[in-house]
Amino acid sequence: MAYEPISAWASQISLDSLMQNNFSALLPLFSLVISIAIYSIFIWHFYRFIARRDCFKISNGNHPRLIGFVKYFLIYPFVAFLFFTGFSIVLMFLTNDGDLGVVLSTSFAVIMAIRITAYYSRDLAKDVAKMLPFALLALVLIDPSMFAIEDMMVKVNSLPEFFTVALQFIVFIVLAEWIMRILLAIKYIFFPEQESEEGELAAPTLPEKKRAIKT
Repeated sequence: MAYEPISAWASQISLDSLMQNNFSALLPLFSLVISIAIYSIFIWHFYRFIARRDCFKISNGNHPRLIGFVKYFLIYPFVAFLFFTGFSIVLMFLTNDGDLGVVLSTSFAVIMAIRITAYYSRDLAKDVAKMLPFALLALVLIDPSMFAIEDMMVKVNSLPEFFTVALQFIVFIVLAEWIMRILLAIKYIFFPEQESEEGELAAPTLPEKKRAIKT
């Protein structure tokens, strides 16, 4: 089973049919437009989430160590699993005849690159994170026939054989995140300046501005 290319739908559209109020040929294109919009919105939220230095918008409040432990020792492993699963699915579509072991290792490398660059520049991390999902969208639009459902089901059925490898990659992602959080905390000890998530110095608050004016 394969999807029809866009050219097959476009060839069914003619000015005569539109003049006769026959819009049936436009329905597939409209459904395609809606599908692209929904997919793009989902990917927009996904890559902005994974590209943030702090993936969780949870205030540390009066117990920063406890909240930090909950976020990165309890919640983040589940988030890492979602990251890994999402990129593995994308790569499974992109590499139709590729080895599943290569797909998992490539997904691990991409996620690690995104998380490392997130601690340097959020904009750079966003560019890396959205690269593969939108590449998949482009391939679907250009040649939908390369995505056969039967081939995808064969790969999905072979996933249990790579469960141990996938679990190891997820553990490495979590450990790497912990190490980067520790290094960031050490950096703030020696360089206590407030920084924004993009790595730039945060703007001074109003009381700080007033003190600067008085001095």
